[in-house]
Amino acid sequence: MKLGVFGRGRLGRALRDVAGDAIAWQVGRDASQRADLAPVDVLVDVSIGAALDEHLEFALARETPLVIGTTGWSMPDLDRRVGSRIGVLVAPNFSLTIAFLTRLVRLMGRFAMQDESADVFIAEHHHARKKDAPSGTAKVFAQALLESCPKKTRWTMAPAERALAQDELCVSVLRGGHTASSHDITVDTPGEAITLTHAARDLSPYARGALDAAHWIRGRSGVFTMADVAAERLDPLFAAGK
Repeated sequence: MKLGVFGRGRLGRALRDVAGDAIAWQVGRDASQRADLAPVDVLVDVSIGAALDEHLEFALARETPLVIGTTGWSMPDLDRRVGSRIGVLVAPNFSLTIAFLTRLVRLMGRFAMQDESADVFIAEHHHARKKDAPSGTAKVFAQALLESCPKKTRWTMAPAERALAQDELCVSVLRGGHTASSHDITVDTPGEAITLTHAARDLSPYARGALDAAHWIRGRSGVFTMADVAAERLDPLFAAGK
């Protein structure tokens, strides 16, 4: 399998380290219209959200599957534009561990519904140069909690200049230093609290996950997420634990 990669940032460099010779070319976000880019089996976009539209058009024009790892974008008509023309996999985080943790977060949300005094909240920390906040991963966790814990109807980013409403899910954001990322999801009651923590020491898990996602999307059509990848890997694991 040969990859074409959009993006030379931190994740792009980590992907280069992991994929090596599997990468046929790697360009910045402004180079997607170069006619001399060699055909590849899968395109991977780890650039910035603002460049996604042209990268999607590039993939559609070449009928090449696309893996989207960038965050900070919105494209409500993505499914319509893609249709059955190519396969597109969207993942703000490629780690299978994060997919596993998301399932546990849903359980935490349902658990919090058993105690009217229980509160749930999220704290995330990324390096100082990360541009978007909250992180795409924090938003995935927030959505999982909103769906599993109906007493929270929306999330808000802290610090807030007001007291939080009872139906607001607080997402606290820290930007500083050089850490890859960390996320804490907490269920808190007056007498006790439980916290699930994910800490990435470097970006290699995400790079390996992106490579795995590129293998997975080949031969498929439509829009998918890492939840679809995780279903194949994690469903047997959860079924065995019943």
